[in-house]
Amino acid sequence: MTALETDVVIVGVGSVGSMASWQLASRGQRVIGIDRFSIPGPFSAYAGESRLFRKVYAEGGHYTSLLQRSQDLWRDLEKTSGTRLLNTTGAVTIYDEHNPRLASLLAAGKDNGLDFEFLRGDEARARYPEHVIRDGDVTIFDPEGGYLNSEKAVTAALMEATRLGARFLGNRKAHRVEPYGDRYIVRSDQEEIIASRVIISQGNGAGAVCKELGVHLSVLPQVLTWFPAVNPAAFCREDMPVFVRRAEEDGRPDKAQLYGFPSADGWTLKVVGSVYLDEVESMEKPPTWDPKHLDTIRAWVREFIPELIPEPVRVATCADGHLPDATGLLGAVPGMAGVVVAAGFSGHGFKMATALGAIAADLVVDGTTATDVSFMNPARFLGPDRKVTSLALG
Repeated sequence: MTALETDVVIVGVGSVGSMASWQLASRGQRVIGIDRFSIPGPFSAYAGESRLFRKVYAEGGHYTSLLQRSQDLWRDLEKTSGTRLLNTTGAVTIYDEHNPRLASLLAAGKDNGLDFEFLRGDEARARYPEHVIRDGDVTIFDPEGGYLNSEKAVTAALMEATRLGARFLGNRKAHRVEPYGDRYIVRSDQEEIIASRVIISQGNGAGAVCKELGVHLSVLPQVLTWFPAVNPAAFCREDMPVFVRRAEEDGRPDKAQLYGFPSADGWTLKVVGSVYLDEVESMEKPPTWDPKHLDTIRAWVREFIPELIPEPVRVATCADGHLPDATGLLGAVPGMAGVVVAAGFSGHGFKMATALGAIAADLVVDGTTATDVSFMNPARFLGPDRKVTSLALG
């Protein structure tokens, strides 16, 4: 079996792994990235054209420093690649006034000194005419929000990393990482790679690693949908923000959660609902979906965005890896100095992918990072003082 040597091996070159490879290569590190799919690949969590970016973040103000670093790094990658990646359209969140997440969203803005605008009633309806805004709804506008061209972004990072000397090996399975003298060896079905440091960023393929870290990773495929517009010009204007809508008031059985983007092609809108397929073990064999999976998103579009024709003309799937506390694992593996895991970001990792990759690079090169990610400690599901001596990779 072929043996290769490098400074850092990255297992999983998707959303985070691509950004880590760019960051490491730009710091003069020799990098080899391996992935079970082609690089870039069709089944990663970044598939499907675009992802939201928000600064005022209902998931909590503890993400603000990560989001700020991500925003800065997205701009750096744009300059380096000459490609527009982060489109700052603003982001509007529409909540029922009794939604339990409203308080955390407002706190995330106020406590971190972020700009936002709060509107309701006729003011909100005049500002956002494409949406049905009910009397009990409130809107929060985040001027720094927008969307990322996700597939372009990963490709841009990979191209820059390659230009700087990184090497990528796709379509192979990594089986295990274990000590090899004072270094580590990553064993795949095609080669053995020896490196001083390892980043494990397998995305929805990180189930085996998460299991060894004491937690189950649920791989949930999501159905992505694009709907044609009755009047396309209304959804192509420059001041149309991305949107997130939640309607989780008491008595509503479907608990609507959907998000969407301005038109990218001049006639359709990508509008995605919380429509998930059953959990799968792997995306190596992409799951099929049944037309009934579209019933919910059709109904939500009909109710909340009536200027769209509620029949999708394009459907795709992607899959995220979800952890029980909806918080990723990012940090050193206990007992394996120089091995960093970055996985399980539970559907809200791509907007922060540049920072997550940079932090993983910080940790393997310097052993520390200036960005607080202590809440993502990979050891939090393990028993006290439990160490790991090697890791199964799948």
